[in-house]
Amino acid sequence: DNSKHNLGSSGINAEYGGVSLNTLLCLLKLLVVMSSNYSNDMMNQLWEDIAPGFYNYGRISPGTNADDIKDLKQANEDMVDFLIDELEITKESLILDIGCGKGMYTVRMAQITGCRFVGVDYDEIYIEEECRKNAQRCGVENQGEFICGSITNLPDKVKEMTFTHVLALGVMCHVHDQVPVFLENVAVCSDKDTKIFIWDFIRKVNWSECSEANTHLKWDILLSKEEVLQCIEISKLILTKYEDATAYIIPSYNVMERECRKRDPEMTTLTYPLVAKAFRSGLLGYVYYYLRLK
Repeated sequence: DNSKHNLGSSGINAEYGGVSLNTLLCLLKLLVVMSSNYSNDMMNQLWEDIAPGFYNYGRISPGTNADDIKDLKQANEDMVDFLIDELEITKESLILDIGCGKGMYTVRMAQITGCRFVGVDYDEIYIEEECRKNAQRCGVENQGEFICGSITNLPDKVKEMTFTHVLALGVMCHVHDQVPVFLENVAVCSDKDTKIFIWDFIRKVNWSECSEANTHLKWDILLSKEEVLQCIEISKLILTKYEDATAYIIPSYNVMERECRKRDPEMTTLTYPLVAKAFRSGLLGYVYYYLRLK
């Protein structure tokens, strides 16, 4: 039995093979949510049609008419360009992408700039079948590596490295019940020159008012801006810039809603329009945190 149990003031803290019970429970919840949201064939085909490889919404100028946008391929390429310019990523950069998904943001940044990279994601299939193959296809496999691991307990190999840039692109929202732990992992991989960029979802109202959107999201909790900032305040990081970028994602969600209704008019499976409605109604926000080590 490789487990051990410590009884402290906060209750029982169990460890299994060096991994805390809280981390294991968090991973289990994340696996359940992600599998329920992203394993469906109709959802996979939708993303393959509108944003192949990216699985994300990108960045579109506010007010852009969704009817003028065929898909989200260019929106994601524009987000790649935004990150490169905004964070000054160059050939000398070493970037860590926490929760890299299919790896296309990492791969495209490496392809455009020549930077080195490490991508971490819990999904072994993504790492083996998507990330590494995308890197090979784009000719950047020798510039870095993709590693399977937890976003709240990064692999030791990663923790021993120091990066010029640490990115978390739409993943911290999946562990809002463990934001301090997540930020601690970010800090471990940083020094005072590291540029840290997190894009995230927040709630702008009580979470109970977001129940319709949560039919799709299936999250136990989503923090407000104030709650996230409190977590940052007590962390080893300091906020250097904050941006509410909701206006840049609403056009993408409008495109997503259009494509969902074409394929699934009754929204029996493709429930993304419920999230689109929450963004347009001001219930949810899409934000950028720029951070550095204290």
